[in-house]
Amino acid sequence: MRTIKVEVKNDNAMKLLHDLEINKMISIVKEAVMDSAALPGHEMSLLYFKQWIHNTENDTMISLTEAKSKWEQKKKQLQNLTK
Repeated sequence: MRTIKVEVKNDNAMKLLHDLEINKMISIVKEAVMDSAALPGHEMSLLYFKQWIHNTENDTMISLTEAKSKWEQKKKQLQNLTK
């Protein structure tokens, strides 16, 4: 199942969508909660998306090997705390 957001420009298009709904091919949702890369349930503007990409590109990065090593250390630490 996929959820899309469309703008219906005329009554003929709405009738076609209604027919699809009657035939149980689609469901028309009046207000859908859309998940996005921003926060669940909030849409992200194009400007914010471009800023997000820019910030990500300029952010400090670590190698995958280093990230795995840090996670293993944290994992061991958490396992010791739960014993």
